[in-house]
Amino acid sequence: MEFQHDKSWDCLERIFKNKFVAKEAWNQFIDFHKQLHPKPYWSDLQDLDFEDEQNVIISWMHRLIIDSPLPENVQAIWVGILKFEDNNNEIPAIYLVGADNYNKNDIDWASEPTYLPENRYVLPENLKEIEDFIKTDVANYEFLDWILLLAYSTFMFDDIIRTRIDKNLFLSKRDKIYFATGHDSGDYFN
Repeated sequence: MEFQHDKSWDCLERIFKNKFVAKEAWNQFIDFHKQLHPKPYWSDLQDLDFEDEQNVIISWMHRLIIDSPLPENVQAIWVGILKFEDNNNEIPAIYLVGADNYNKNDIDWASEPTYLPENRYVLPENLKEIEDFIKTDVANYEFLDWILLLAYSTFMFDDIIRTRIDKNLFLSKRDKIYFATGHDSGDYFN
């Protein structure tokens, strides 16, 4: 059976709305796809170490804000998913920038960042592992590369922002700040 983009997207939205911790959300998402399309890599994807990766990402985010405090005019933070090319290998990465405006229904605000901290890029090990596992499924790689990197980033940052990050660092000069993560090419979650 082939994957269906709409069903996968609906599953991602449904799990996201339940506000599970990242690992549980990820496992539910993988279970959904495992039932549709049994493959050996699903078990490997469920074994990813979320705790260590969350600690690395939280430290990175805190260090960014400590070293380059958010200006008062920044209203929103974008964590984008992209790929660097190294010797004909694509390496998934994320980066953090800020913008002076925000529109929940139109991600164009993220393409005009005003906050560009020096060490804004990080190469999460789990994204690299996801990439390595799904490369074995040539027929479904494009779909999996889209949905799994987005789901991972969405669940990871939702959990970090809600429960683990030092919010005072991000809110020091404002009452609230908006957050979104997704592919630079378009699909995202607020």
